Amino acid sequence: MRTLPLCAALVVAAMFSSFIGNRALAAETKTEAKPAAASNRGVESGVYGFSGALKAGTSMSGVMGECIWIYDADNKQQVAKGDCDKGKFRVALEPGHYVVRGPGGNQKIDVKPHAWVKIKSLVKIPGAL
Repeated sequence: MRTLPLCAALVVAAMFSSFIGNRALAAETKTEAKPAAASNRGVESGVYGFSGALKAGTSMSGVMGECIWIYDADNKQQVAKGDCDKGKFRVALEPGHYVVRGPGGNQKIDVKPHAWVKIKSLVKIPGAL
């Protein structure tokens, strides 16, 4: 009986590690994410926040490396991606409707001119690992 919770925890940990992969060793440590399109340079709007895991409902652990993917409003074409430093990311975006994909699932956002949308993308890991 005791092996069932352990197996479940291992499966969740393996799923979460697929998000981080080898990116945890990334040399870049800046919190500023690189926009996918060069046209985003100088844009004063976008999305920022935290990406990672919520352990046992209380402790947050941040992702290192590529962690957030931004798609068009139809959730079909990737338009940008964000790199995390200890879970923190920031991606410049033109005003518009987007879908943010991350460890916590998909989130629809509406970016207004000269405004930044704050989000958290957290996968919940039950128990303590």
